[in-house]
Amino acid sequence: MNFNLEVQLRIDGTGVAQTGAFNARKAEEIPEVAYQFIQHIKRETGYRETIIEKVIINHDHDITDMVLEIENRPIPKMDDVWW
Repeated sequence: MNFNLEVQLRIDGTGVAQTGAFNARKAEEIPEVAYQFIQHIKRETGYRETIIEKVIINHDHDITDMVLEIENRPIPKMDDVWW
């Protein structure tokens, strides 16, 4: 499934918008793809303070809440990780 993605971020107080064409095997994977795109932007900008303001797919579907949910997941304890 192909989709267009637009992310609007605030990096160290400066508004930044990035767009791109992406694909996912199924619609449920789109928020994760968007989250990975934002992580890529964070790496490129040196992990400065980044606030996700809006995430939009195909110019009209707002998935900001789904992406924020992924970002705010708690980090699992090392005891819970199976090696």
